[in-house]
Amino acid sequence: MYGLVLEGGGAKGAYQIGAYRALSEMGIKIKGVSGTSIGALNGAMIVQGDLNKAYDLWYNITPSKVFNIEDEQLKELINLEINKESLSYWANKIKALLTNKGVDTGRIKKIIKDNISEEKIRNSNMDFGIVTVSISDKKPLELFKEDIPKGKIVNYLMASASFPLFKREKIDEKVFLDGGFYDNVPISMLLSKEYKDIIVIRSFGLGRTRKVETSNLNIKYIEPKEDLGRVLDFSQVNARKNLKLGYFDTLKTFKKLKGNYYYLKPENDELFFIKFLLNLPDENIYKVGKLLGLKDTPKERLLLEFLVPKLGYLLDIDFNSGYEDILILLLENIAKKFKVERFKIYDFNSFIREIKTNFDSKTLMPSRDIPSFIKQYDILSRVVREEVLMEVTNELFKGVLW
Repeated sequence: MYGLVLEGGGAKGAYQIGAYRALSEMGIKIKGVSGTSIGALNGAMIVQGDLNKAYDLWYNITPSKVFNIEDEQLKELINLEINKESLSYWANKIKALLTNKGVDTGRIKKIIKDNISEEKIRNSNMDFGIVTVSISDKKPLELFKEDIPKGKIVNYLMASASFPLFKREKIDEKVFLDGGFYDNVPISMLLSKEYKDIIVIRSFGLGRTRKVETSNLNIKYIEPKEDLGRVLDFSQVNARKNLKLGYFDTLKTFKKLKGNYYYLKPENDELFFIKFLLNLPDENIYKVGKLLGLKDTPKERLLLEFLVPKLGYLLDIDFNSGYEDILILLLENIAKKFKVERFKIYDFNSFIREIKTNFDSKTLMPSRDIPSFIKQYDILSRVVREEVLMEVTNELFKGVLW
């Protein structure tokens, strides 16, 4: 059984519930959870056995359910699009903010009270720990459920998620601050319970990450390769995307799926991919070679010794990557341009079929004509590299994928 660590990160927390849904479906058992801020709130719902409730909460979230602000106005604030018409609205909100000494958290508290059951948490066989900071006592608090006074779990969850802009959270006249100021990724809490197998779900939210000795641990990290959005972006679009992203990133981690942006079952057969490349039309390979200043070289040598390393550079991929990784990343670039469905598990052949189905000739046209001598440089700017890659891709797969 694993221990589960959930990082703080506000609206990024949808990613964690998507990830936990995948863990649950794969039958991966969790014995204990530690979390900070939104990680503590998500962790509470996991410990009390309410995954579906947590998923529905995130799936249907809107800014106005979290804050006393209209959805459109909050969107303007997040995108810094405040105009003359909304200026008076925000002037009144700022005045109220100063008067109340922080953003009103009434709606957040309601969400917590409506969805968290102290009885279920205490009766659960799972360990549960949270992090907060006591401003009054000037010290961090790492509390397991047995350390929290009865009847106060909801209060301490709110204290763990007490973002600096929020109205100060008080418990028995003591003031608390978001746990991310001490440890946003509380692995150490599970170490204190002697966990050795740990799953950490990252969100890369604002906060401090304390170093821990991990050499004797089996830690699996589930982490996004892209930004999950702003901390206060509780828009439905963002939440639903992050639910999917967390779900599929978890499948990728545990099923060792390939792909940087998409999700492909590994073939684990380098020879298969070498043959695929060698079976590309001779004229395509020679044309790409000429494009990159590589002439008068036998096909196999041109492809494997010169073109593949050049493709690796254009794709900005690790030098030690295999043919499978290079070819998949090359096809991913095409798939993104053709808007191929992302959240689906493909095998190599079904991925190619999907690319063919979504083919759009206009998408592969370079936006500008780059002189040949520039294409042959060993060092290119990112923009030029992308343009050259598009042209190379178009020539390499002509007559094969389109």
